[in-house]
Parts: sequence; C-alpha cells; structure tokens
Amino acid sequence: MNKKHFFIILIIAFSSIYSFAQPEDATIYFKDGDSIPGYAFIKHNEINFRVSMESEDDFWDYEMVDKVEFETFFGPKIYKYIKLNEFDKPVLLELVTEGEISMYRQRSTSWILDSDFPQNNFPNNRQVTKVTNFLIRKNDDYPSCLNCGIINKWKKRTMDFVIDCSSLVKKIKTNELREIHLQEIVEYYNDFCTDY
Repeated sequence: MNKKHFFIILIIAFSSIYSFAQPEDATIYFKDGDSIPGYAFIKHNEINFRVSMESEDDFWDYEMVDKVEFETFFGPKIYKYIKLNEFDKPVLLELVTEGEISMYRQRSTSWILDSDFPQNNFPNNRQVTKVTNFLIRKNDDYPSCLNCGIINKWKKRTMDFVIDCSSLVKKIKTNELREIHLQEIVEYYNDFCTDY
C-alpha cells in the first residue's frame, strides 16, 4: 500500500469516528430517578455527556446511569445498560420495543480493507455492520441472544419466547414472519398474546 492509499484510509477512518462522535440532543437518566437534558454520544460503552455545547464533557457508565435517550428526527432512541450474564459488566443496548417481552439491539461496525481486489487503483474498503438481537421477559435477569454463535438460531430461540402464542408460532414456522420482522413479532406478542 502506498502513501496515497494510506492517507485516504486514514482520512476515512477519522471522518467516520468524528461523525459518530457528534453530540446529539439527549437526556441522561440516572439510577436514582434523576434526569438531565443536554447533549451526548456513546463511545466504548460510555456516555459522553455535556449539559450545553459549551460545557465540559462528562463520562458516565453503568455504575450511575440507567439509560440515555436521544432525540432524533424519527423520534426518541433509547439505549439502556443491560447485564448480559452474571459475569460481565452491563453494556449499552438499543431498546427496540418494550413490554412483557422486550427487544434490544446491539450494532457493531467495522471496516474491511481488501487490497487483493483493487478498484480504480484503490483498495476495496467496505463498512460492515453486525446487528445482534436480544429478547428478555419482564422478570428475567438476563436477555437471550437470538442470533449469536456460528449458526444463526433466531427462529428456534424466538419461537421458544412466544411458544404460548400459537398464531405467532405458526407465522414464524411458515416464514410469513422472518428475522427481519423481529420487532413486529415482539410487538404482536405484547399486543395480542399477553394478559395485560
């Protein structure tokens, strides 16, 4: 890789980090029930927060914070600290939908640099986003990962969660509802298959 390619890749990497790290309108919610509006972004499982654009950054994590809610063009986007198992520290997961069964999502983005297949004398760079989905029942301690592991067992794991809703199980078995419909599946269950 020559110097020109190296600098282009470096610029792309820094611009993607910089664009991700732009503070957005947000409200931070503490475990004691207090909340503070301001500006925030997420970096390395921490919330970088400031009360105003001119104020100093504060860094918050799971020890004091329950969640952060971002105000976006499409409505609020909530990230909560969730403990995935009894051994690891809580991680920030996006709350997709909440109810008797709640759905959370984790996105991780990485760049693949493939210099074996150059296009127009530039390396073939691709950004890959991995989405991991979790479900948790209201009284469970830890969520279940639906698409973790080498083999994606989302269908079986999802049907285990909604086994008491035969109409929904049938829709999943017949592929009327697929993995891309996970939010719809959870919302259907919460709306039509629970007692409350």
